[in-house]
Amino acid sequence: MKHTTHAVAVTALAAVALAVADGAAHADQVQPTDPDKLTVQLAPGVSFTGAASDGSSVLTTPAGTVTTRDGQVAVQDATGIPMLGAPLETVASNTDITAAAAAPEPVAGTGDVLGNLTAAWHSAGAYTGLAAGVGGTAGALIGTVVGCPIGVITLGSMATVMSAAALTVPGMIGGCLAGAATTAAFGGMVGSVAVGLPVGLAVTARKFNEIQSGHAPAAPQH
Repeated sequence: MKHTTHAVAVTALAAVALAVADGAAHADQVQPTDPDKLTVQLAPGVSFTGAASDGSSVLTTPAGTVTTRDGQVAVQDATGIPMLGAPLETVASNTDITAAAAAPEPVAGTGDVLGNLTAAWHSAGAYTGLAAGVGGTAGALIGTVVGCPIGVITLGSMATVMSAAALTVPGMIGGCLAGAATTAAFGGMVGSVAVGLPVGLAVTARKFNEIQSGHAPAAPQH
């Protein structure tokens, strides 16, 4: 039993180490602009910026930006024209802020790799949550836009296209709402994972490297 438990623990540690290694590959893309604000490049032209001090986040894409803070949502197109909600003033969206928040307390490590990895993951939790939130919001908005017309022509079944004779105004309205609700829920889940997971890995890798560097042995003096 002890050998089995040990094997499971080693396997789990290896899996987590692989995840951190993957995140570390993108760790150089985590750009600290002030003590509280972090930016992660997710793909060419797509980036996430979050600030734990005010719980704000910005998802930037070639098509536009989605900003969230305290349950508020603002969407702007690629030229900065508001499409949904009024623009939000946040630490995450203000590029002029260089020291808006007090420097966070340094993450205390335990001296062992697994303990330091756990501490780094917890330290990155706020940014992971912000990323999952704004990703889910963006995914739900995209799902709503895509699902409405599909729901109209399928009368909400999302599977069978109806004939023109079967389409009525009340039916199309109901189909739009049903289709939008279905694809919004799916899009929200996909967006949450697609943004939250890579941001969580990248920030965890950065925090882990910071902790490890703090425990690095001093260079021998000659």
